[in-house]
Amino acid sequence: MTFISLTAVGQVKVLTNDSDTVFWFKEFKAIRNHIGLEPTEKIDSKFYFRFWDGTKAIELKQVNDQLIGTVTLFLQQYKKRKEGRLYFKKIILSERTTNTIYELVMRYKLIDLPTDNQINGWDSGKDGITYIIEYANEKNYSFKNYWTPTSLKEKIPEAKQLVDFIDNLNQIEELKAIKNKFMDHQPFTYWYTFIGSARITFKPTN
Repeated sequence: MTFISLTAVGQVKVLTNDSDTVFWFKEFKAIRNHIGLEPTEKIDSKFYFRFWDGTKAIELKQVNDQLIGTVTLFLQQYKKRKEGRLYFKKIILSERTTNTIYELVMRYKLIDLPTDNQINGWDSGKDGITYIIEYANEKNYSFKNYWTPTSLKEKIPEAKQLVDFIDNLNQIEELKAIKNKFMDHQPFTYWYTFIGSARITFKPTN
């Protein structure tokens, strides 16, 4: 893997050249700032990993010799003709779940995946979930996006690689329980299905 330097004076880390910061970097930067997550390029750790799926951000961070896992869930309110509020909650994951996620990241070699526009045949569109993978070590960081890998998994090996990771991730019991509790307490009647989606979900009335 090779690297390119950022132009900002005094920048410590460098951005990997298999990254992409053209569009989604700006979009998720605003969300990241709102929900209080640290910029990847400023994180001081030998190993840091962040995964976004439009409804949550999962983080793995090495602190001294310990791996700490967290999940931040978020939901954007739908309001006609104006921007809705963003509801979010951050939770520390158990050691068991943290290690399971780390093993999945390593098994599916997510850190080595280039961003989607550098993968032959990976098209982008306007509708569908865009997944984000961020990574940092002591010297480098990356920001990579992947548009709707489920639609490409039969013809692109890297898309299947990512889909298999997502499928296994979504089967983790602790994550499912956290999501259910989060949705039980979320305050909105109408909300977007996921960040970047035009689809709207509503809470049925009894």
